[in-house]
Amino acid sequence: MTIDEHPADADPPVRPGFWGQIRASLPRNVLVLGIVSFLTDSSSEMMMWTIPFFIALLGGGAVWIGVVEGLRESLSGLLKLASGWFSDKIGRCKPLVALGYGISTVVKPVLALAAAPWHVLGLLGLERVGKGVRAAPRDVLIASAVDERHRGKAFSFHRMMDHAGAVVGLLAGTALVAYLFGYFKEHVAGAEPADVFRFMYVLAAIPAALAVVAILLFVREKRDDGAGRVALDFRAGYDRRFWWFLGALLVFALGNSSDMFLLVRAGEILGYDVILRGTEQAEMARAWSFPWQLPLMFLVLSLAKMVFSLPGGFVADRIGRAKTLAIGWAIYAVVYILFGFATGAWQAWALFVAYGIFYGFTEGVEKAVVADFARPQVRGAAYGLYAFADGIAKLPASLLLGLLYEKVGPAVAFGVGGGCAGLACLMLVVLLGAGRRQAAS
Repeated sequence: MTIDEHPADADPPVRPGFWGQIRASLPRNVLVLGIVSFLTDSSSEMMMWTIPFFIALLGGGAVWIGVVEGLRESLSGLLKLASGWFSDKIGRCKPLVALGYGISTVVKPVLALAAAPWHVLGLLGLERVGKGVRAAPRDVLIASAVDERHRGKAFSFHRMMDHAGAVVGLLAGTALVAYLFGYFKEHVAGAEPADVFRFMYVLAAIPAALAVVAILLFVREKRDDGAGRVALDFRAGYDRRFWWFLGALLVFALGNSSDMFLLVRAGEILGYDVILRGTEQAEMARAWSFPWQLPLMFLVLSLAKMVFSLPGGFVADRIGRAKTLAIGWAIYAVVYILFGFATGAWQAWALFVAYGIFYGFTEGVEKAVVADFARPQVRGAAYGLYAFADGIAKLPASLLLGLLYEKVGPAVAFGVGGGCAGLACLMLVVLLGAGRRQAAS
């Protein structure tokens, strides 16, 4: 079977109407896990957009941002590999999903105690442990809940809910920081701007805790009694083209640094320094100044992700998931290269919207492609391998972009990221061509 086709001798599937496809794509577990992601991302985005500023106030710069963001994603990828395999082994996903969300929830308020950049590094790394434990088993629950024809829409719905939560979290977080900056300055003796962020991290734990409750009460799962007999067979368990796809993904991930660098770049374009020197950190602390347009840019990005996620799933299920993914990676390459040369505020705003289109065409679609290549019995390990390939490259990608940004400039830094995405897109096109040739023979 090719990547995007059903067997030639099979009867063509009957495609239901629009609302019929929506209902078929959203069984109970998909809906509940969508709500869980909504709550979790509301929690995360209340705080994550503040991290570059928090690191700056604690004395860190672009390289520290790269280390923090890269290490937390790489650590998450390593754990996703282990948790995916373990979920296959025990035949259960729900306990790991609940444990992972629980770890992230506990860590968030502890971040309020950070007093140096390396504290942020350690705590956010631990927060990513939670994501690493939960992600692959959660994706198995989603893939197992829907028919193959609707996987793209199911995963894209999950990503849409995730981004809707980000919109709510960014709105709430920006409004709260705007209010709390004035309140702390006037009414809290001895307060500093960093204390506002610390208070936010405590508040962010509330929706995250509600997400854990939703998993425990509403997610349903039956144990797979044959799970313990499944071996981790890398030859028989996956379509051989799965490994080529992982290779392309790894190349793409090497250029896919943390989105925090887009925040840094947007600040530079708008005249706001996010990477602060010692005197600038002291001045920001004295003046209680804050670049309010930057979280609004992340809000626009989250809105674009939310708007384009479900349409991306419909496109993927109609024209082919790998084809849609190639289009998304091509969009990424163009956007990143243009980010390096942007000079005007309108260009920054437009590029954030275009970047949201990339997410809509790739996030849910990538996970649907993984399910296409793996037998159900080893699907957890497949998602773990996918997350490992993506996550292990995050640290070198973010470190490289941080170093290039500081030493050479944004044009080269973002150009390298765009070049990696372009090469990965070409690899995926070659894979599609090989699939068509195999089908023809």
